[in-house]
Amino acid sequence: MSTSVANPKSPHSEPMFSDPVNLDSPAVPVSPNDSQTVRPLPLKISRDEMNLAEFPLTVLSKRADPSIKTLEFTDSVKGKNGDVINRQWIITGADKFGLPTSSDDEVLLGLLKLTADDGLRSPKVHFTRYELLKILRWTTEGRSYVRLQNALDRLSGVRIKATNAFYDNETKLHSTRNFGILDAYEINDGRDTRPSFFTWSEVLFKSFQVGFIKKLDLEFYLDLQSAVSKRLYRYLDKHFWYRSRMQVNLFVLAHEKIGISRNYVYASSLRQQLEPALDELKDKGLLSEYEFIGKGKSTEVVLVAAHAPRKTLAAPTPSTAGPQTASMPQANLEPSGGNEADAAVEQMLMQRGIMEKQAKRLVNQRSPETLARIRSIVFYFDDLVGSESHLVSRNPAGFLYRAVEKPFDFVLPNDKHSHTKEPGAQGELSLDARVTPQSQKQQPRKASKEQHIDAEISYLLERKKVLDELKGRTPPSTIEVMQADVESALAKLKAHISPRRFQEAVEHGVEQRLLDQNGFPDFDAWCKSL
Repeated sequence: MSTSVANPKSPHSEPMFSDPVNLDSPAVPVSPNDSQTVRPLPLKISRDEMNLAEFPLTVLSKRADPSIKTLEFTDSVKGKNGDVINRQWIITGADKFGLPTSSDDEVLLGLLKLTADDGLRSPKVHFTRYELLKILRWTTEGRSYVRLQNALDRLSGVRIKATNAFYDNETKLHSTRNFGILDAYEINDGRDTRPSFFTWSEVLFKSFQVGFIKKLDLEFYLDLQSAVSKRLYRYLDKHFWYRSRMQVNLFVLAHEKIGISRNYVYASSLRQQLEPALDELKDKGLLSEYEFIGKGKSTEVVLVAAHAPRKTLAAPTPSTAGPQTASMPQANLEPSGGNEADAAVEQMLMQRGIMEKQAKRLVNQRSPETLARIRSIVFYFDDLVGSESHLVSRNPAGFLYRAVEKPFDFVLPNDKHSHTKEPGAQGELSLDARVTPQSQKQQPRKASKEQHIDAEISYLLERKKVLDELKGRTPPSTIEVMQADVESALAKLKAHISPRRFQEAVEHGVEQRLLDQNGFPDFDAWCKSL
């Protein structure tokens, strides 16, 4: 199973998150034996490591099946050069302790909070069991202490083999790693003057240090009712950090990202497993809406965030609206002045990398129709980023700036008419009101030709978008078989054209087979469906 789960920030690579520890809270001792002080995060804020948010670490039940020793997940993403990277995430548990359970995810996030409260200073973190139990909202009776120690045993015993699936935020590349979660832990009760401690593995702690972590609302997480909701929240919270909408194959989301049993082989049964969690996340304000589209193995889930992305894509330079390497500070994302509609659109642009002065100029004195058009362009831009389109790969903020600068000259996929003059712009009359009687006689033919060109552009954009999705989730072995078939069918043509043109013909044939197999219409049928 594969998917082109979007990645983000480059946008052909995983996103970088480096949020500083909150220093607003009062200082408290690290441990009874440590005189140095740290300022903990607010109680509800923890951290999440992004590789662990992308794939499951635990089974979804509170008890693991002793007969199951391994969990395996796969997907595919696009690398910086556009090549498809097939990723594999294999989890093995210690024979004695077994695979981690759903409650072990809670313990993991509790340990991450203790580490963040400690300032991410050392892989060795001192703590008290009482402190950790209060963070997790567990009771402080004896069985909770036993439960906590069992979780630490499982987390210490687990190994992860990540084949092309561990993103190294230092090199900005996917790598293959075999690593653990915890290297060691020691529990000492109240009768012992020594504090308890745990030690992160070298691989994970380095990932913390190079910033591949983000904030996570632990209170929100612990309030969720089911293990599916909690796992889905961590996955979506990662991807909603930089975009407001995502689309993913149902089977990939359920099996590879959430860890729902592969015994559920039908789209209908997977929907029954996911819908309660989706409804809960919608009721609690993470999702504004969700939708299932398509049938069978091709079923896709469209997920829309209730709030705007919290991470900018790239901040443009004042002269070119091009990207900078550093994202804008959160404090600069507040819109300045204007009415409520202007401010909302201004903020949308700033959150996607447009500088404050430019965003203000782009929305200033625009009509309601124009503001609505800009919002549609922004949503389309989010889709392009999410699908890792080549259109935005070089300069996302620059692309958005140029599109919004003349919004009615920009062609959206669903446009039936484009290059329409902005309604009421700068006091001008509309195009229809300014034509002379003679030009009115000539207008229908000209408009018909322009409409046909615009339709072709929209069709090609939609075709490219669908192709990118299909290529992302089609196994490379399947592509190779198609390529061999097409080369065989075109063998007679090979002697009459250049190698480059022959290769282009083969690529086109493979693309057309992918589209045909998935029911994508030809241009005439597509136009009739509008």
